[in-house]
Amino acid sequence: MGMKAIFSNRLYKHKIDPDFVMSMDHTLRVFNQAKHFRYQAEVRELRGVKAKSSVSIHQRLKQRYGLNDYYANSAVQEGRALLSAQKELKKVYIRSKKEQM
Repeated sequence: MGMKAIFSNRLYKHKIDPDFVMSMDHTLRVFNQAKHFRYQAEVRELRGVKAKSSVSIHQRLKQRYGLNDYYANSAVQEGRALLSAQKELKKVYIRSKKEQM
């Protein structure tokens, strides 16, 4: 079995402009907040706690967090993927517990 060499363009915080580092940090934080908001909104709707909004989740993310289309769409897709993954994991856990019984 041979070894693989993988090339990477690694960035080091101490070697790049501090303003760029702060900007990227802010962008990642806002994106993660938007992703969390999207996930929580979907969970609330599924539980019936909150009625479905007339405004799309994409538009709500753009308004609330000031995101452009790229980041808003990415947050929507990642939130949806997280919810889907949790549904699948729940099935696996239930099946595992049934096998243990």
